[in-house]
Amino acid sequence: MNTFTSFLIRTILLGLACVPVASGFAATEATSEEIVIDRPYGKLVVEVQTPVGQKLADDPLLLLNFSSDRKSALLGGRYGSIVRPFLDQGYRVASFDLPSHGDRVDECGSSIAGMCASVVAGKKPFDLFVEDGQLVIDELIKRGLAKRGRIMVCGVSRAGYCALRLAAADDRIGAVSALSPVTDWRDLKEFAQVKEQPEVAKLALTNYADQLAGKRIYTAIGNADGRVGTDACTRFILSINEAEKKKGLKTSGLRYLIVDDSVDHTLNTRWRQEGIQFLLKPPAAAEQQGLPQ
Repeated sequence: MNTFTSFLIRTILLGLACVPVASGFAATEATSEEIVIDRPYGKLVVEVQTPVGQKLADDPLLLLNFSSDRKSALLGGRYGSIVRPFLDQGYRVASFDLPSHGDRVDECGSSIAGMCASVVAGKKPFDLFVEDGQLVIDELIKRGLAKRGRIMVCGVSRAGYCALRLAAADDRIGAVSALSPVTDWRDLKEFAQVKEQPEVAKLALTNYADQLAGKRIYTAIGNADGRVGTDACTRFILSINEAEKKKGLKTSGLRYLIVDDSVDHTLNTRWRQEGIQFLLKPPAAAEQQGLPQ
């Protein structure tokens, strides 16, 4: 066993209703495996779900899906329905807690307010999230549960920000879907009192446009999202466009939708589903269409 990693496996059969999808498959249950990664600053719990009741795909994708905590992001959780198409096609899904959520709530508090307090305290929670994500990818590849280029990432709102940060830092990720994502924390009410601080400005995703240029990215947001800012999201997308031009790229992997059927920060289910279908597109199909893998 690797000196920095230990694991605890817990198998749970989740009784799930069959859900018809476009592929024609329907997963009825999944096994859940918990992997515990030892780090100098504490243990990180990763939960991986694998479909049962049908054959695992020969070359399965892995979806890293994020919401707030790992339980809510996986099948059976509050936001877990989004992962069903992956399980239905014989693919794996996995998640771990965001900073200041789930098992990772500390003295700085919880939720977005806790994230803000962590930033102000100099803890760099989003850098830590990226570091953790790369450790998770290392471990899942080592275990044969994931493969470079066939790892997809998805997140909603605050988790959309984290998903994009991870995709910017790790080229093993094949595509990312960010649904109504936070793109600049200065636009959120929880950061209002500290938005002029340099460390908050540095968090804006426009600062990561170069790393995201050329990658397959799906983003959808309502046309009047007052919570995370439709305008901020658009500036972010345009920054990627500009970065791709500077790199001389002739094609782009971006799909950006500003939709008119969503109320404020609530994104219509159809766009969430489209974001998942975007991730399900095999890398070979993307290559044939001239999109970067």
